[in-house]
Amino acid sequence: MHFHPSMTRNEHLKQQKDGLDVWEDIFRGAREGFESISDDDLMRMRWFGIYQQKPNAGHFMWRIKLPAGRLKPCQLREIGLLANQYARGFGDITTRQDIQLHWLGIEDFPDAFDHIYNKAGLYTTFACGDTPRNTTSCPLNGLLKDQQIDIGQLPQTVSDMYRDAGRQLSNLPRKFKTALAACPLHCHQPQIQDLATFATARKVEGATERGLGIVVGGGLSSEPMLAQSLRVFVPESEIAGQIPAIFMQVALIFRDSDELRYKRGHARFKFLVAEKGWQYVRDELERRLGYPLEHDDSIVSPRRALHTDHMGTGPQVNGLYYVGSPVPRGRFTGEQMIAVAELAERFAAPSEAQIRLSQKQNLLLVNVPKQNLGPLSRELDAIGLPPVAPPWRQSLVSCTGTEFCNLAVVETKDRARQILEYLEKDVELDSPIMVSVSGCPNSCAQYQIADIGLTGIPVVMPDKMKVDGFNLFVGGGLGEEAAFGREIARKVPAHFVQKVIAQLAQHYMSKRIEDADGEAESFRAFAARHDVEQLRDWCSIEEWQPAAKAKSPAVS
Repeated sequence: MHFHPSMTRNEHLKQQKDGLDVWEDIFRGAREGFESISDDDLMRMRWFGIYQQKPNAGHFMWRIKLPAGRLKPCQLREIGLLANQYARGFGDITTRQDIQLHWLGIEDFPDAFDHIYNKAGLYTTFACGDTPRNTTSCPLNGLLKDQQIDIGQLPQTVSDMYRDAGRQLSNLPRKFKTALAACPLHCHQPQIQDLATFATARKVEGATERGLGIVVGGGLSSEPMLAQSLRVFVPESEIAGQIPAIFMQVALIFRDSDELRYKRGHARFKFLVAEKGWQYVRDELERRLGYPLEHDDSIVSPRRALHTDHMGTGPQVNGLYYVGSPVPRGRFTGEQMIAVAELAERFAAPSEAQIRLSQKQNLLLVNVPKQNLGPLSRELDAIGLPPVAPPWRQSLVSCTGTEFCNLAVVETKDRARQILEYLEKDVELDSPIMVSVSGCPNSCAQYQIADIGLTGIPVVMPDKMKVDGFNLFVGGGLGEEAAFGREIARKVPAHFVQKVIAQLAQHYMSKRIEDADGEAESFRAFAARHDVEQLRDWCSIEEWQPAAKAKSPAVS
């Protein structure tokens, strides 16, 4: 990095002191108290997953990094114990397969670090801050029966590689999000990552050759962009050798892009890719690697993507089974964490117990013998996490909201609970509709790629009372014809939003069409078949009607 005085304030702070250097200050703060911590060090503490929690009066959110969302039972048990001891008895699964705890005081961290780093063998290094964030993956990577490629432990390898790089990667222009999987459904959402792989295959002399494609420059927030393919093919035989090197060098390209450091709001890798193009990234990547990659212009984007993360019960490639349980709005208690850990140990095959978290904020228990499926499902139901649950529960995601987040403008977690309870009671579905409840345009809950996306906005009611509200988007999704949702209604009062969603869902159920094979169209296809005005009309309920004209739809 070549520092320049006109760079952003964050760059000045990182120049003065690296984020990794705050480690000892955390322990000093634990001894001397919250008031002893400087504002600058509060920012740097994010490098270890520690983020000031609203109202910024001495409590923190702590993000525990879980590459590919994988946990051993003993690790989830430790997190559950910490949740009960320091975090008021609960934790949140994130859309990047992490677990976040809230309400920790600075004095709690020495013991909490000991539990996570030493007893659980996990880490929170680079969980936040201008660093490589958690490397996500398909929760059934290595186990899915129809998987195209088994990438093994690569998500963990890449995450550890980034951590071990230390100061090489501790000062990026902004956060850097990666996903590494070969899921045929692309549940790891490669098109909204800074860097990601996806499974692909081609015919070579009559034989099928499998491998990975690579995309760069995706992201959501207030300026959403779809990742662009590098038009390269990494053969299955070369994945273990090439992928870590590619992931490291692309991160270094981002690190060395000093032109991004002058405007904080445009410091993400997607802006560099949008300006210079995928060809620049590929050329620079090959220059840094010192060898050419295999080019293939036919590898443009993932062919398929669904709003799914493998809920329910299904067979694995090894003859065992998985059980996926939706976690309502991604929040579960410390007691549930401990119970899930115990159930995994009791019902999985010996020495193969594992829990995996998904990007839809749900959990799966894997490596379960067939005879244990029934008893395990009943036990999960008894702790409030039934595998057989209404489709609404499988695909509703929620960000943290104003309860804890300094950026959010509306409350989301309790609102998501109310929405879910209403929809499960009043609207029966036969296929999932993804609903996203986001507290601000930053899109932590990915509202732009949801079937029905909500982003928070204050609303002034006719009696001048100010209440929480949402702008409503429909029809988002990834895959071969990826598109961001179209805005169809603005400033829906939050206490009416569940009824508006129910109206849309009921129109979908009654008006959807079927193909020649009798398969009903998806909600996304249904939304795409109708114009904004019609969809807006279907949002009307007795208590509230949308304005006649909404803002221009998001560019897809």
